[in-house]
Amino acid sequence: MYADLHLHTRFSDGTFGPEELAAAASNHGLNAIALTDHDTIEGCTHMEAPCQELGIRFITGCEFTAATPAGDEIHILGYCLNPGCEALLDRLSHYQQVRQDRVLSMVARLNEAGVPLSVDVVWKLAGCKSPGRPHIARALVQEGFCSSPDEA
Repeated sequence: MYADLHLHTRFSDGTFGPEELAAAASNHGLNAIALTDHDTIEGCTHMEAPCQELGIRFITGCEFTAATPAGDEIHILGYCLNPGCEALLDRLSHYQQVRQDRVLSMVARLNEAGVPLSVDVVWKLAGCKSPGRPHIARALVQEGFCSSPDEA
């Protein structure tokens, strides 16, 4: 059995939608996958049907943002989550807001440094509730401030 238990979609910082990701997993011979978008399980509801159609075992997951006692940010992978759990959804909503606030702060710092990137460009490019650094990097490339996400 071949599995990938750490995958992202456009619902966080991935480039594929759930259906495209399921097809790619099938094309690569995976028998099981877990969708672990950053601080959201929104994509999981869109992933079950394509996986079932392709004969792939699907595991609902999430990459949770957390902090150590020293205040360092870490990510924790969680699996077999209940997408109807209100306490989980409330916590994820909190961290989605934290991610959005961080994007605002990063774009403001870029503006202060003389890079006139509009946060609206980042929001449009991200198109999700869990934006992050990769979306800012893609926006910097799209707007011509950098030649590649790695440069950004």
